[in-house]
Amino acid sequence: MEHDIVLAALNARYGHAALGPRCLLANMGELKSRTVLEEFLIGDPPQRIVERILHHRPRIVGFSIAIWNAEPTGKCIALLRRLDPGIRIVVGGPELRWAEEAPPGADVLIRGEGEVVFPEVCAALLDGRSVESRIDGAHPDLSEIELPYREYRDEDVRQRIISVEASRGCPFGCEFCLSSRETSVRPVPLDRLLPALDELIRRGARGFKFIDRTFNLDLESCRRILDFFHEHWPRNADGTLVSPLSRRQAALGSDRGESFFLHFEVVPDRFDSALIASLARFPAGGVQLEIGVQTLDGEVGRRISRRVDPAATEKNIKALKDRTGVHIHADLIAGLPGEGIDGLARSYDALRAMGPDEIQIGILKLLPGAPIIRHSEAFGMVFNPDPSYDVLETDRIPFRRMQQLKRLARYHEMFVNSGKFRDAMVRVMDDAPSAFKAFAEFSTWAWERTGREHGISQNRQYALVLDYLCEHRGLDRAEAARILIDDYRRIGQDRYLPEDLRPYVNPRKGP
Repeated sequence: MEHDIVLAALNARYGHAALGPRCLLANMGELKSRTVLEEFLIGDPPQRIVERILHHRPRIVGFSIAIWNAEPTGKCIALLRRLDPGIRIVVGGPELRWAEEAPPGADVLIRGEGEVVFPEVCAALLDGRSVESRIDGAHPDLSEIELPYREYRDEDVRQRIISVEASRGCPFGCEFCLSSRETSVRPVPLDRLLPALDELIRRGARGFKFIDRTFNLDLESCRRILDFFHEHWPRNADGTLVSPLSRRQAALGSDRGESFFLHFEVVPDRFDSALIASLARFPAGGVQLEIGVQTLDGEVGRRISRRVDPAATEKNIKALKDRTGVHIHADLIAGLPGEGIDGLARSYDALRAMGPDEIQIGILKLLPGAPIIRHSEAFGMVFNPDPSYDVLETDRIPFRRMQQLKRLARYHEMFVNSGKFRDAMVRVMDDAPSAFKAFAEFSTWAWERTGREHGISQNRQYALVLDYLCEHRGLDRAEAARILIDDYRRIGQDRYLPEDLRPYVNPRKGP
């Protein structure tokens, strides 16, 4: 079927459905019947993407561009320009929020929110009227625009995580974040949002990711949303809330069952007893909180306008661990101005002692338009000019050490955050003066052994940890193997034991 307008989104993975293009589609008005949304993955070949777009014989193609899809989207734009020079290409999205001009091959750049502006631009282009090459989007009234949730297809709500927003904007000025340039917060009226969520649930939606920059900013609104999900949560025959599948079961592709999964981004110092009590009602693992810690160094935090209250952070994380079953994912950023590896290690060790389920070590990125660029000269900060704009070195962390940190971050996801080596990583990290530095030693050793940070098979991962426990922690091979076998079985595995562990299993009595 032909459509005059194609909205194209390149997603990082299938499980995440694009929200931004659906916001545009829902607000196309009279042009909606002439508009279609096409979603792709960033790994799809650009020629196949363009083939599907051109199948609609469009006159306008709109791309939503973010940091993770900027490069493949640029390739698609270049191909479209070669194959059909008459197509008008309109771009927007977080990657271009503060861009001065449209990227190569694009005709129109919309900066900011597009629900009002994009339909106007399309109408003008279809009528042959001239349009400015750069247009600033309006801040639409969130009580009046159409909500996007009916644009999710039935297969989306059954199989994918549904992105949801209860507010736009952020009151904080963290300089590494683009939201620091927009300090106002606009809530979506709950009398509009909650009925939309109810409809999604009735259609089969079970996974919800709230993209609000600070979900727990308005504690009353936060509690009302949690009350809504508690009321709608599927229940067992005895009235208890259905527990979610384990993260391992989900990774193995199991049916996700009837339970909900909720994800919220929160700040660590805005919890009260009522909010913690509200979270305590949900089954373990049903709610994930992404807590942006970034650094526990007060001076570094002040430098980048990031409020840091280590005492409040520790108090609230420990209360969440002690009194609720939420899964806590905490973030740190490596490469902040004025923070070296020793400072990062102190933040990591202090945070690890608080007990979050995961610590993600991110590498500082210079997002286009982010104010943190003002520190570049004073702190010798050199950034990659291409996406993902990661920091290459600072005056505290030379390029070679930064490369090691990036490998460490990848290995941390593989060996620590995966949960596959829980007890083994305790032996690697927790008997040392610094857990961070102990893992850094393991990371350096693993790189020297493999020369790889991706594509390491599961068998190889277990073999590496087994060797390291023996060579660097003084365990005999049988003892180390027993720890790893217990780790392997704890995540719900028993068959297909990694081959290096098989000699240490007694077929009658077990390990």
